[in-house]
Amino acid sequence: MAMVERDVSQLPWEATNVEGYEQKWLIRRSGASFKLVRIHAGARFPLHRHPDRTEYAYVLEGVLDATISGQTLRVGPGGFAEIPAGVEHGLFNPGSSDTIVQIGAITESTEP
Repeated sequence: MAMVERDVSQLPWEATNVEGYEQKWLIRRSGASFKLVRIHAGARFPLHRHPDRTEYAYVLEGVLDATISGQTLRVGPGGFAEIPAGVEHGLFNPGSSDTIVQIGAITESTEP
């Protein structure tokens, strides 16, 4: 596979189906994805679950409240959260400015 280089700062922010959330897709493949997410102050991604994929959130800027299995974890810049497949979770920006998060997802294999 050829190496791909992108100037992420030049990619446009795309609207999502959740108000206050925007994204920049960096990788979108079968079995894995990676994107930047901008969460506006006060915006909340409602509780949900992904039965077949584990998600990872790495905070670049701002603050993020990650509710995972009913427990809320406050994550600041440089902080990381893993959200196992099938676990209920939601994200909230409790701060007064935007939060930028790298979100990665890997589809879990059912094979040994």
